[in-house]
This record gives sequence, C-alpha cells and structure tokens, in this order.
Amino acid sequence: MKLTQPVSIGNLKLKNRMVMAPMGVDLGNYDERTRAYFLARAKGGVGMIFCNTLATPEIEGMCPSSLLDADSFQDFKNMTEKAHSYDCKVCVQIHPGNGRITTPPPGRKKPIGASAVPWMDPRVICEEITRDEIGIIENGFRRTAQYAKKAGADAIEIHAYGGYLTDQFLTKRWNIRTDEYGGDLTGRMRFLTDLIRIVKTDLGEDFPLIVKYTPCHYLPEEEGYRGMEEGLEIARRLEALGVHALHVDAGCHDNWYMAMPPVYQQEQVKQLRSARTVRKVVGIPVISHGRLGNISKAEYALNHGDLDIVAIGRGLLADPELPNKLADHETEKIRPCISCNEGCIARVCVGQSVQCAVNPCAGLEGIHDLKPALNPKRVLVVGAGPAGCTAAITAAQAGHKVELWEKRERIGGNVLAASRPNFKADMANLLSYYQNELTRLQVPVKFCMEADKEAVDAFKPDAVIWAAGSRPIVPGSIEGIHGDNVCTAIDALLNNALLGENIAVIGGGLVGLETAVDLTQKGKKVTVVEMALKLLPEPVFMQNMMMIMDLMQKYQVPSQVSTKLLKIEPDGIVVQKKSGEEKIPCDTVVLAMGFRPDDSVYKEIARDYKTIKAGDCVSARKVFNAVHEAYDAVSEL
Repeated sequence: MKLTQPVSIGNLKLKNRMVMAPMGVDLGNYDERTRAYFLARAKGGVGMIFCNTLATPEIEGMCPSSLLDADSFQDFKNMTEKAHSYDCKVCVQIHPGNGRITTPPPGRKKPIGASAVPWMDPRVICEEITRDEIGIIENGFRRTAQYAKKAGADAIEIHAYGGYLTDQFLTKRWNIRTDEYGGDLTGRMRFLTDLIRIVKTDLGEDFPLIVKYTPCHYLPEEEGYRGMEEGLEIARRLEALGVHALHVDAGCHDNWYMAMPPVYQQEQVKQLRSARTVRKVVGIPVISHGRLGNISKAEYALNHGDLDIVAIGRGLLADPELPNKLADHETEKIRPCISCNEGCIARVCVGQSVQCAVNPCAGLEGIHDLKPALNPKRVLVVGAGPAGCTAAITAAQAGHKVELWEKRERIGGNVLAASRPNFKADMANLLSYYQNELTRLQVPVKFCMEADKEAVDAFKPDAVIWAAGSRPIVPGSIEGIHGDNVCTAIDALLNNALLGENIAVIGGGLVGLETAVDLTQKGKKVTVVEMALKLLPEPVFMQNMMMIMDLMQKYQVPSQVSTKLLKIEPDGIVVQKKSGEEKIPCDTVVLAMGFRPDDSVYKEIARDYKTIKAGDCVSARKVFNAVHEAYDAVSEL
C-alpha cells in the first residue's frame, strides 16, 4: 500500500506516509502525561508526530497547545529521543496565537486580532495587535524554534490556517491594516514571511520547514474570504521562500465543521479538494487530513494524486496503533473513529483535556490503562450497544469469563439505527469492530435473550454490568399516539415501519433532524415539529450543529418551532401554536421525543448480584458516556 511507503520532506525521510496531525489537546507542557500521549502514537507506527506548541503566552495567555520553554525543554528532549527509538520523527508545530476567534486575553477588555475588525459578536470590534506585540510573538516563535532544534526535533511547522491569528493576517476579511502588515498580498503575508525567515536564519536553510495554511475558505470571496486563486498564489510564494512541504486545510471558524468534519461528511472532504489543486502548482510534498483514519479513503487519496502525506488526527485518538495494525495486515483490529467530535474538540473547547468517545484511554495513557484481573470473575453483560460491547470486550481483555446477552437479534443498540442514514454510514464501522473483537476474544453472545431474574439466576454471575440502553419516549397521554400511522424514529431509520409520503417528525433534537434529513433524501415530504423555541434545544457541539443545520437547509426541510403536539389523527396532527390550534396534514407521524432508560428489571437483579450500570440505562446520552462508563465498570470489578 502507498500508505506504508517512505516519503521525504526536504532532507527528512519518513518511514511511511502517515503522520499524527497537530491537535491542541490541553494536556500539559510536555509533562509525563503529555509525553505518554504522544509516545503512544509514535510507538503505534506513524512516520512523524506533530506537537502543537504555543509560540508565547505573553500576548494571549495559554491555550490548548503546549509550551516549549526552559522548564519543559528536558522533558520534550526526552520525549523526542524516545520517539526516535520507535523510528518516528518529531515536528513542532508553532502556533503564533488565536486572535479574534477567542474571548479577550487576560488583562484586556476586547479580543485581539490582526486588525480592528468585528469579533464573533459583530457588535464588538477587536483590538488591532501592535507592532510591538508582533515582535513579542516573533521572539517567542524564535525561542520555541531554537529549543525544538536543540532538543532534537526533526522539523518545524508554522500554524497559519483556519482563521487563527496568522490566517487573520493573510486574509482580506480580517486584515484591513494600513502598515507594512496589510494591504496587498505581499503585505498580508509579511507576518508569515517573517516567521519563515526566522526558521531559515536560526535553524538553517535546509532545516525541514512546513507551513499549514488554508488555500480556500469556501465562503464568499466578495466578503473578503480567501478563494482558491489567491490560495494557489500563496502556495507558489511559499515554495519560492524555501518551504519544504505544505499542509493544506480548508474553511475557518465561520464554517468550522470543515476543520474537523463530523460524521455527516461522508464524501470527500474539502481539504482533499484543496490539496489536489495545490499539488498541481507546486513541486513540494502536500500533506492534508480530514477523515483519513479511514484506510480506504486515505489510500484512494494517495493513489489519485490528492496529496503525498496523510495526516491523521482523530483516527489516532481512537486507535494509536492504527499504522502498526495496517502494516501487520490486521485492519479488522483497528478501533474506528466515529467523527462525533464529542471526546476531542468539544472537550478542549470548554477547557477540558482531550479524550475520545471510543477509546477510554486517549489522553490518559499510563493513567487509565487496563489492568489484568487479579481475581477473574464470571461476568454477565446485559445489552449489546456501545456500553455493553465495550464492557464485554474490556472484561475479556482483563481476563474475566464473560457472556453478553442482547434482547434483539444483533449488536448495536440505538447506534444501529443511528448509522443507517447514508450521511452517518461510517458509524457502522464501530459495530463491525465490536463484532470482530467479540469473535476474536471468544466472548459468547446470546441474541434474543431477555435478562429476567430467572435467567440471571441460572447463569449465576459474580457480577452483572447492566447496559440495557434506553427506549424511545412515547407519551401515552397524547390521543392517537398508538395508531397505525405512528412509529418511532428508531423504527423509521431501521426500515421497520410502513411510512407514507407526507411525514411529521415530532421532535427537533438531533435524532429528529437526522431522521428528517434521511427521510427527505429518500424522497419523503417531511415537516419537523418542535415544542421548544428553536431546533436543537438540547446542547449540541457547535461543529456538529452547524453541519446538521446546513443539511436541513440544503434539503429544504421545513420546521415549526414553539409548536406542541396535541392529538394524532389518521390524516394528520393537531398542534398548539401561539396563534391557536392548527392541523398539519400527514400520512405518518415519526416520534423523536427523546429516550428513557431501560432499567425495568435492574433493581430486582441488583438485590442479589453486584450490578453496575453503564450507558443509556443510566440516562440517555452519547457514545462517549456509554463507552467510558462501561470501561470504568470493568475497572471496578
């Protein structure tokens, strides 16, 4: 495979074409935990790790990037030496700053930016960063680069993408300066050009240098965003300045989901479209990323000339051993990323350290590792959704004797339905992984098995992990709700129900909107009805929210908010609006009104057996909660 072939960046040779993408993970300044996190991926077989490092906290304070300074130098050096022992190179990505995309820095009343342009709240105008402050950032950049080389780092990458500070200097929309750092492209590139010259002067012309930048924001050029024509000119100029590789991104915080495409982005991501275009005008290697933990997509991109090097971020959070498993021809063992963004970027954005929905040890390497059972137990796991599968697999790995019971005819729980829309098809990879691991570990799985007290007594477990999941809420107080023209979103997604052509989806949460888009794609006429003041009334991570709302707009799915379901009739629904009662005609009513825990016999079981709950049977939430609670439950045994 091309993924496993060597490649060079300038005079730097990588053993394969897979690198760990730079991610702000908010772990620490190369302390023991941070080193363990990076080294797990180095040991896992990537050709190079990108370490996201802040140039200086002097202007904006700290951010999720680490800091490479006199205090952390020796720790970073030790990490670099250990990475090299795994034949893994180390690249320090130096991050000059966030600028206008964050809240005001410490000691300031307003956010800063390349220019005095509107903040995310357009009523607030950013403070223009001064020349003196530019000098402070450049000195911090220089200091970091020098420490990196002295510690044995193999390359430097300049962070210049995605609407962050360097990209703000590069972009007309955010740079209206009248000094030498503004104006035409040459002026707007000056900040980046100065950083390149620092590396060339202090580290040497041949020291491998990469620039990560955004050739196209995929937003209106007339509004000042960058279009591809200017992006290609930047690429040519960067190559002429002696940059050894380009790391291509797409979008910015105004269409943020492009940066870390959610599961809804099944087709080729915009990063690859940009990378392919850039690669045609430069002679240096092009790196890109975006859902490339999917081996088939990554290999296709390499073979079709989209890029030269594959950067994998979330895929290596999910499974640090991905490259080694690929090299060993054991891809069925790769734990797949589901692109939910809940464990990684969503946590970092609220000041928490990086974790992963499907890998409970991500960001906790060496702290949360699974320990062998000192006294193996006979363990019964009830429910084969993500929580139950994780519990059964983890318990078997720890050495317990495990059996898994599932009341339906297959594993998956509610994820089975969630993975049915074509824009969420990659979620099914997680269920395939669970099935492969259950088979490999020889865990007995009994399907169509009800976990009543009699059956559990016959099994005689030492412990029970109750992961029975949740059931759709069907309010019995609503007239007509048990009619033949009513079904749950789960049954609609699983194709269990007979659906008409005109459908009312009751509930404008995430499940309701995903169901509405899926049914619309299948040719149905759908209206979403939500009782709250807006769609998605429950918190949804911003990137995921942006994209599902874009899908609603793309497929022109109508919705009615502040609208309460009163009654279901054979030919429609009666709703209460501010203006009074109204009838909405429809053939089928699909209920997406939430879920309630399935703990119908839990208390009876728990009276006689050590029983630990995990997942939606505690409360209906996300895969992240289910997986982590299941892993913790096994740790308690």
